[in-house]
Amino acid sequence: MQLLRCVRAASCLTAMISYEEALQIILSDNCSSSQTESVSLPQSLGRYVAKTQSACINVPGYDNSAMDGYAVRAEELAALEQGASFCVSQRIAAGSIASPLKKGTVARIFTGAMLPEGANAVVLQEDTVVDENEKVSFTEQAIKGRHIRLAGQDIRKDEPVVARGQRLNPADIGLLASVGVGALDCYRPQRVAFFSTGDELKDPGEELEPGQIYNSNRYFLESSLRELGLEPMDLGRCPDSAEATASMLLRASELADCIVTTGGMSVGEEDYVLAQAKSVGSIKFWKIAIKPGKPVAFGDIKGVPFFGLPGNPVSSYVTFQLFVRPWLLRAMGAKNWNHQRIVAVSNFDFYNRGKRLDFLRGTANVQSNGQLRVSLFSNQSSGVLSSIAKSNVLIPIKAGCGLRAGESCEVIVLSALGSDLTTV
Repeated sequence: MQLLRCVRAASCLTAMISYEEALQIILSDNCSSSQTESVSLPQSLGRYVAKTQSACINVPGYDNSAMDGYAVRAEELAALEQGASFCVSQRIAAGSIASPLKKGTVARIFTGAMLPEGANAVVLQEDTVVDENEKVSFTEQAIKGRHIRLAGQDIRKDEPVVARGQRLNPADIGLLASVGVGALDCYRPQRVAFFSTGDELKDPGEELEPGQIYNSNRYFLESSLRELGLEPMDLGRCPDSAEATASMLLRASELADCIVTTGGMSVGEEDYVLAQAKSVGSIKFWKIAIKPGKPVAFGDIKGVPFFGLPGNPVSSYVTFQLFVRPWLLRAMGAKNWNHQRIVAVSNFDFYNRGKRLDFLRGTANVQSNGQLRVSLFSNQSSGVLSSIAKSNVLIPIKAGCGLRAGESCEVIVLSALGSDLTTV
């Protein structure tokens, strides 16, 4: 059995595995978060809830008026002739305690104020006439239940407000505040150490020498990690040497919960990451049958999960989205850890003549008739970073398969389509 496991492990390192196999291996890793901390409500934006939070009160906590007007007994108004007037027995403002409504009277009431016991309707102030004796008559019939917010109409006591694994947004925080939650348990953000390799890399703002390029991976990685609510640990650029690479990997394993590198994943003489990751750690697989992004490694360095991504910026971005992002979100306790997949209608013809699953970059837009259609970015080269910046979906096309304009296809959503989709 041990020999069989070794053969399988060696096979993963020498042959390409499928996208599905790679994702299964990654997600079978024990990455569930167990470390939690209490977070104050003002500091909880973007955090992942560690325990379902239920309401300990009703919202609203009492029957109240939805409008400015008069609280009445609807049956009393119906029993009298139109134009009959009523005395105002009390004035009820928001925050004050209402007394029971005396029979044959009405109560002046304001929006949000407690409905007095005995009242069962509110008549708008614009549907009333107040005479010189401050008696009130009504120009509209009172209807039982109208303009009243019932206790618990929004949230009932013991009803779940936010669920375990939910990422908190401003609306969630407002909802928690409405039931009196001042702090709640959240998963601790995962610390992710990352570095780039390549002596040709320079940071933006520095002057380029011949043969050098700007390091876009460093900046996309940090911003991607922050966007997911993680704690990025930027270790900078690693010099192209075996010693420096091994040292950087070991340092990252001491600092972080996860390690992500970009570059150095091929087998050239100047590619050191894969070899050193094998030397100081363990690699479960190396090559995936996808395009872009074949040379992706997954394993661990001294027990800390490790992802080795390609140095090509497009390949790095795509593989981060497909493999690293789901693992990290699961590790953060997120309920929705995978990308949303939706069906759209193709605006283009494409046939995948290669031997790998191709993830095309494209843009999904809503048509004037409500149909979701997807267009292909004009240049699908893995060296064209603008294909990522100007796309909001990935379109997977299997090897030996094609797609014609007008056919339906599944797309992987890369961004918040609610804000990114346009109507054309």
